[in-house]
Amino acid sequence: MASTTPVRERTRREILQQAMELFGSKGYNATSLQDIATAAGCSKATVLYHFNGKTAVLAAVLGPSQVALTELVAEASALPAGEAQQLAITRFVELAVKYRGVINVLQDMLMTMGEMPEFDGLIAEGIRLTELLAGGTGNRLELDVAKFAINGLLGECRHSEERSDSELQDLCNTALRRLLQPPVTTETDAL
Repeated sequence: MASTTPVRERTRREILQQAMELFGSKGYNATSLQDIATAAGCSKATVLYHFNGKTAVLAAVLGPSQVALTELVAEASALPAGEAQQLAITRFVELAVKYRGVINVLQDMLMTMGEMPEFDGLIAEGIRLTELLAGGTGNRLELDVAKFAINGLLGECRHSEERSDSELQDLCNTALRRLLQPPVTTETDAL
């Protein structure tokens, strides 16, 4: 007997898929629950049956990427600083390419996410990722370079329609590794 996905689950997935597309194309603030319902072929009441408002829809859209980020941070945090940085670079690039559709939504929401408690965990993981990418030193300049690198990577992933996933991954990997390399100390520096 073939298993089928229950109607409720299919409806929920369709709502999330349509919300993702609308948030990505129109922006979160310009998308209403009615827009999502219309695109998903259901009523606004159906959307509200599945989600407790538009913020909950956004949280569900961002959920898989947040889970992946949490796993990355946990795995890298268990390693020595140098290894953690290298793993964080590799995996963050992979995640950014995989979830590049979500990046549009994130960039649109970055300034207001701190006001929404649903995203406290995502923000905390982003801060921890920045520290890992900075080499775990706590050095202010290294943290600022890591923030700069993250913003550049996110910007490139946001506007990368002309690049394949492989090309984008190569570019981002190379850029992060060049920007985030540990400083080389020379004998002159030591004096």
